[in-house]
Amino acid sequence: MVMLVSLEQAKAHIRDDDADGDGDADLELKIRAASRAVMNYLKPAGCEAFTDSSGDVEEDSAGVALGVPEDIQSATLLMLGYLFKQRDNDAEQEFQMGFLPRPVTALLYFYRDPTLQ
Repeated sequence: MVMLVSLEQAKAHIRDDDADGDGDADLELKIRAASRAVMNYLKPAGCEAFTDSSGDVEEDSAGVALGVPEDIQSATLLMLGYLFKQRDNDAEQEFQMGFLPRPVTALLYFYRDPTLQ
């Protein structure tokens, strides 16, 4: 699964100062989960900003998507923050099941195709 943000961007966002990289595997898992949540919300039509004509995402050697607009990257980082912060807590207070947090959807709304696919 593609990552919409890099590990370095994620570490800066969560202010990770782990120099030895012990938490990198967990953080990459959360980056992929946040990326998938964002892409599922956008649906294929909303991902056109960073996919080619066949719907594939061009990636660099680290598996990070190329050409992702900054607001989609910001939404992914916000979603990552929720996953990171709520790793052991019940997130019902934050957002309802099946929905993304409001700050995330506020950034993504204009890319989303609201029709059912």
